[in-house]
Amino acid sequence: MPISDEVIDAAVSRYDRERDRYLKLAARVADICRSSIVEGNAIRAQITSRTKTVRSFDSKLRRFAKRSDKNFKSVDEVFEKIGDFAGVRVATYRPEDEPRVTEAIKALFVGREGEAVEIDHKDKLDPANCQFYRATHCQVFLREEELLGDYGNLRGASCEVQICSMMAHVWNEIEHDIGYKPEGGGPGEAERGLLEALGHLTRSGDAAITQLLAANYARMTVRTGDFGDVHDFVARMRKHFPDADLSVNAGLAFDEAVLLGLTSAGKMEKALGAEALNPEVASARIDEFNKFLEASGSPELALNRGSADLILIAMLAKCSERIEENHPAGRGKGRPSRIYYLVRKYREFLQAQLADQHVA
Repeated sequence: MPISDEVIDAAVSRYDRERDRYLKLAARVADICRSSIVEGNAIRAQITSRTKTVRSFDSKLRRFAKRSDKNFKSVDEVFEKIGDFAGVRVATYRPEDEPRVTEAIKALFVGREGEAVEIDHKDKLDPANCQFYRATHCQVFLREEELLGDYGNLRGASCEVQICSMMAHVWNEIEHDIGYKPEGGGPGEAERGLLEALGHLTRSGDAAITQLLAANYARMTVRTGDFGDVHDFVARMRKHFPDADLSVNAGLAFDEAVLLGLTSAGKMEKALGAEALNPEVASARIDEFNKFLEASGSPELALNRGSADLILIAMLAKCSERIEENHPAGRGKGRPSRIYYLVRKYREFLQAQLADQHVA
């Protein structure tokens, strides 16, 4: 039984009233993806967001009304089953970064009823049938700690996050408009041939971009002078930690280096010293600090010994007082950042070590 006109009209009317919620949700999810995933992990990507228009929603329901598998009996069922009112796309430069983004999405958001985020990997490579669609779809809800103040009315609202490479994004969008939303009977033979050609180009384009960024990375490793950006920082500091993925958590380490005036590899090496930048020393210090965090009830602040946290711990070891001065808190300062809590815990850690040595 198809969706009734009454259900369609009532659902569209409700969405018209609630659309502001989804505009706010899409903007917030995009902001979290941008700051915590792309900037926080030095991933080259573009973040875009959109909210379905009322007209688009109406058209979608009327298309569904012609299908036997889309039998929504009530307005509540429509809102429960349709998850793309709010949408965010993370288009990575390299396809190799898509799994990293997906894992970060799973850590930063929750699924329905607080469960794990629903992940749908779509890789429909089938050139013979003009299929080149590739993307990962994640249905996300904001975590409870995000649902404060102005975001309180977003409880229960979900956002669809799509992750794909930039080249895949080009094919996905064009095929969606020409193939998924066919006008006048759908794509003809010429259109299908050109879509196939474009599909092959996107696949080869992914490989070319990966090689281009690798060449760019190699060039940055031998640069001198101030860091140009976080990617330059990662490339030039890698010689100290060759076995770690310094792009992970690079945003925080880079920001703190800049605040400390450590704007080049030479300045970092001079200020921190060879011992602090030694992989074994930094890893051992992270392990000790993480044990302290666990024992003191702050395991959520734990550092990752396979990431740019190796550089961060070196800065904490040598410059904790200056870092603390750079992050004052109090009335009018806004919500404290993660580094605010980290540096204060690290100072407690140092005091505990001194106390232990004194007892010994």
